[in-house]
Amino acid sequence: MVTVSVIMPIYNDSGRLEKSISSFLKQTLDDKELLCVNDGSTDNSLEILNNYAKKYEFIKIFNQENQGSGKARNLGITEANGEYIAFLDADDYFIDKNALKYLYEVASKNNANMVSGNIKLVDSEGNYTPFKDIDYYTEDSVINPENYGIPWAFYKSIYKKDFLLDNGIYFPDLIRGQDPVFLAEVLSKIDSIFTVSTDAYAYYYINGADKCNTFEKRHAHIEHFKYIFNYFSDSKFKKVKEEFKYKLFIFIDMMGVEGAEDTLSSIRDVFSNNPKIIKECENFYYAKFFNNKELLNQLNLIDNPKISVIIPVYNAGPFLEEAFESVLSQNFDDIELVCVNDGSKDNSLEILNDFAKKDSRVKVINQENAGCGAARNRALDDAIGDYIYFFDPDDYILPRTFEKLFKNATRNCSDLVMFKIARFKDADPINYSSPGFEFEKVFKDTDFNRFTFDFHDVKPYVMNSSFAPWTKLYKKEFLDQYDDFRFPTNIAFDDAPFHIQSMLRASRISYIPEFFYHYRFNPNGIINTSSNGIDIFRICDIVESFLKDNGFYCEFIEEFKLFKITQVFNYMLSTNSEEYFQNAKKEFSKVHLDHNNIVPISLKDKYNLVLKSKSFEEYKTKEHQLHIQELKTKNKNLTKKHNNLKKQNKKLKKEKNKVKKLNKTIVSSNSWKLTRYFRKSANYLRK
Repeated sequence: MVTVSVIMPIYNDSGRLEKSISSFLKQTLDDKELLCVNDGSTDNSLEILNNYAKKYEFIKIFNQENQGSGKARNLGITEANGEYIAFLDADDYFIDKNALKYLYEVASKNNANMVSGNIKLVDSEGNYTPFKDIDYYTEDSVINPENYGIPWAFYKSIYKKDFLLDNGIYFPDLIRGQDPVFLAEVLSKIDSIFTVSTDAYAYYYINGADKCNTFEKRHAHIEHFKYIFNYFSDSKFKKVKEEFKYKLFIFIDMMGVEGAEDTLSSIRDVFSNNPKIIKECENFYYAKFFNNKELLNQLNLIDNPKISVIIPVYNAGPFLEEAFESVLSQNFDDIELVCVNDGSKDNSLEILNDFAKKDSRVKVINQENAGCGAARNRALDDAIGDYIYFFDPDDYILPRTFEKLFKNATRNCSDLVMFKIARFKDADPINYSSPGFEFEKVFKDTDFNRFTFDFHDVKPYVMNSSFAPWTKLYKKEFLDQYDDFRFPTNIAFDDAPFHIQSMLRASRISYIPEFFYHYRFNPNGIINTSSNGIDIFRICDIVESFLKDNGFYCEFIEEFKLFKITQVFNYMLSTNSEEYFQNAKKEFSKVHLDHNNIVPISLKDKYNLVLKSKSFEEYKTKEHQLHIQELKTKNKNLTKKHNNLKKQNKKLKKEKNKVKKLNKTIVSSNSWKLTRYFRKSANYLRK
C-alpha cells in the first residue's frame, strides 16, 4: 500500500528539478510515490523526468498541455494511490529527510485529515528565512482550523486523500492564487489539524519577482480573495478573514497609481455582489490618493463623506470658533459635521447656523435639552460617513488628524483607531500626561501603521483608561452591527459604557501614538460637578448588565470590581453625601479588598478606610487625620534628610580645613622653597 503520494507539477523547471526530486528520494518514509505532471514544458524538464522514471518505478510521469499548476495538481490527486497526499513544487525541496515519515506517522496514528509541519523560505544561495505570517511549530500539537492563520503554505502539510475526494476539494481554475483557495476550502471543512515540529518544506523565493505582471493575473489574484472570503464565511473565521482582507489592501497598494484604475475595476467586477468589500477598497484608495482629486474623480471615489464628525453642543458659544476652525481647516476635507444643538441658552445655535451657511459640510440639528448622550445618538442616526468621530465643542484637534486616522483605519481594516490626548486649561502649559492610551509601552518596537490587536492584548485598558469617545475613530459599519450601540441617556458619564462596549466588540483595533486631541479642562463640566455623582452607580449597573448579557462577565469580574470601586471612590468627596457614602461602602464590601490582586496596594489603604468608617463625616475626619499624618511623616523624613545633610556639610568643612592646613605646611616647607626654580622653568617651557 502506498503511504504518501507526492504530487509535483512541472513547467520549464529543469534548473532546480533534480534537487527537488533528490530531496524526495532521500525521504526515509517507505512505500511512497512521486507523481510528476509535466504541464507542457518546452525545456528539457521531461527528459530529466523520464530518466528518473527509468530508475525508480515509484516515480510516475503524466503529460498534459500547458494548463497551469492547479490543473496539474488536480490530475495528480485523481491518479494518486497513496493514503495521504503531499505536494512538492519542482523548484522547492523537502528539508528534513524524515519529514514525510514524521507527518505520516502522526496522521496514521490519529486518523488525521491534515497534518502540518514547518516551512522556510530559501533563496538562490541556500539561505533560510522564516515564512512571514505563518506559525512556526515548536512542539507536536492539535489546533482548530481557524487558528491556522492565513491560508498560505499548503505545501507544508499532508492531506488524507479520501477527505479531499469526499469533500470534492480540488484546486480552482485560476492562473494566480489557486493555492490559498485550496487550503481555505480544506480549513473550512476540517475539524482539527495535527502539527509536528519538523522543518518539512523549503519554498524557493526570488526577492522582487512580480507574479502579477499582466491584467489577467491581477484579475485572477483578486478573484482568489473572493473564493477565500466565501470559504471563511463562518463566524469562527472572522479574525483570519479580516487579516486576509488586509492582504488585499497590501496588494492594491502595490499596484500604485498606474494600476489603480484597472485594479479597482477588477475589484468592482469580482465583488459585484459584495458592496462592503468594494467600499472598503474604495476607502483604501481614497486614503492613498486623497490629495489627487483628478485621480479620485477618475476612479469615481468622491461620493458620501468619509468621516462624520459628531458634535453635541450646549452653551459652548465662547469656544465654537476655535473648535470648528480646527475641524474645518483639516487637509482631509471629505467630512461632514453633524452638530446637535442640545437646547443651548446662549448664542451657540446662531454660531452653528452661521457656519452652516458658509460651509455645506456643516449640518445643524436642533433639539430640546436632553443631554450629551441623546445628542450624540441623534447625530448617529443622521450620519452618513463611513467613519464616525465624536468631538466636543470646547476642544480642538491638530492639523492632519483626519488624514492620519483615515489612512490608518483603511490600511488596517480597523473597527477602532485609538490615539493619545492632551489637556489644556486657558493659558496653562499643555498637559501631555493626561489619562489615556500608551500602547507603545505594551507593543514595543511596533510599526503601528500596519498593526492591529483586540481587547485580549490590552485587557487593563478596557476598564481603566480614558473613556472619552473622542479618543477613537469608529467604523460606522462596526457600530451599525449592533442595535444597542448607543449612549445611555439622561445620565452623566455616558461615555464609559460606550467605550467598554466598543473595546470588547472590536476585532481589529489600531493605534497611532500621537496627541491628536486637546481637551479643555472645565471645572464646571459634568464630570466635575457633585450633583451628577450618584449617576455613577447607574453607569456601573449598565456596564455590569452588558458584561453579563454578552458573556464577558466571568472574564472581567475582577476588572469590573476595580472599575466600580474606582469610579465610585473618585466621585465620593465631590458628591459630599451621606447616602452616596453608604452606597459606596456597600460596593466596597463586595470586593474583599484583602484578597483582591487587581486593586493596587497603594489604593487598598484608601478603600479600606471607607469600610472602617461608620459615616461620611467619620471618613472625612479619618481621611483628614491620615493626610495630616502623611504630611507629618513627610516632614519627619525631610527633617531627617536635612539633619543628615548638615552632618555631611560639617564633615566636609572639617576635611576642607585639613586640606588647607596640609597645603599651608607644604608651601612653608624647605623642599617646596628649594624646588621653586624648577617649577618656574617648567611653567615657562609649557608656555
